[in-house]
Amino acid sequence: MKNITEFDFFLENPITAFKNAGYYKHRVGWSCTQNAEHAAFFCIESGEMQVDTDSYSGICRAGDVVFINAFENAFLSNPAKTELSYFFVSFFCEKDLNFEISTVTKDTNALSLFKDISKTHRSGAYLSKIKIAELFLKLLHLLCLQKMQKSKGRSDNYKLRSTIEYININYYKKITPAYLSQISGYSPAHLRRLFTINLGVSPMEYILNKKIEMAKEILLDAPEKTTEEIAELVGFCSASYLCKVFKKMVGISPLEYKKSTPKI
Repeated sequence: MKNITEFDFFLENPITAFKNAGYYKHRVGWSCTQNAEHAAFFCIESGEMQVDTDSYSGICRAGDVVFINAFENAFLSNPAKTELSYFFVSFFCEKDLNFEISTVTKDTNALSLFKDISKTHRSGAYLSKIKIAELFLKLLHLLCLQKMQKSKGRSDNYKLRSTIEYININYYKKITPAYLSQISGYSPAHLRRLFTINLGVSPMEYILNKKIEMAKEILLDAPEKTTEEIAELVGFCSASYLCKVFKKMVGISPLEYKKSTPKI
C-alpha cells in the first residue's frame, strides 16, 4: 500500500484525468456510499465527517483534508447530525496504484485551492481545463509537500519533484537553467543528469514539451485564439517560434493540428 507521502505523481504519473469538483453543505444528518472508480480529496470546511473504508475508520473534522482510496467502498456520514460543509476534488488514476487514506492539518492555502478549483470547474470558461490542471497540480504539490517536509532530509526524488512542479506551474515564464539550479539546490549539470535519468529529457526540453502540451490544449479548447495569442499564453517569444517548435515536435503546424483533430 502507498500513502500520500509516497505519492510520486510526477515521476510515475499516476494521474490520468481530472474528473470533478464541487462544494456541498448539509444541514442535517447525511450519508452516502462511494463506490467510484476514481480517487477523491475532501476538504472539511465545518462539521464532522465519519469515514469508513476497508483500511480506515475515523472522524475527520473542520480543517482536515482527506484522501480516499479510489478502489475501496467508502461510507461517509455526518455523525453529529449538524451542519457539514466540504469541498471535494476527484480524479482518475492508474488502477494498479493504491493509497491509504490520509489527513492533513488545516492549511489556508489548501482551502483556497479547493475553492478556486470548484469555482473554475463551475465557470465553464474556455481555458478552465488548463486552469484546473494548474490548480490541481498546486494542490497535489501542497498536500505532498506537507507530508514530505516531516521526513528527515531532502532526497533527490523530493527535490526533483519540487523542480518539476515549479515548471508545471510556471512553464509560461522565462525559466533559465541557472534559476532551476537555484531552486533545486543542484548544479545545472547534475540537475540535467537527474532529468535525463528519470524523465528522458533535459530540463529545457521538459519546459518546451510542457509549452507545446498547453498550446495543443488551447488550440482545441479555444480555436478562436490566434497563434500570436497562444504564443503569449504559453510563453513563446513570437508566433513564428511557436510554429517552428510545434512543427518540429508534433510534425504539423498549429493550424494543421487544429484542423486535423476530431472535435469531441
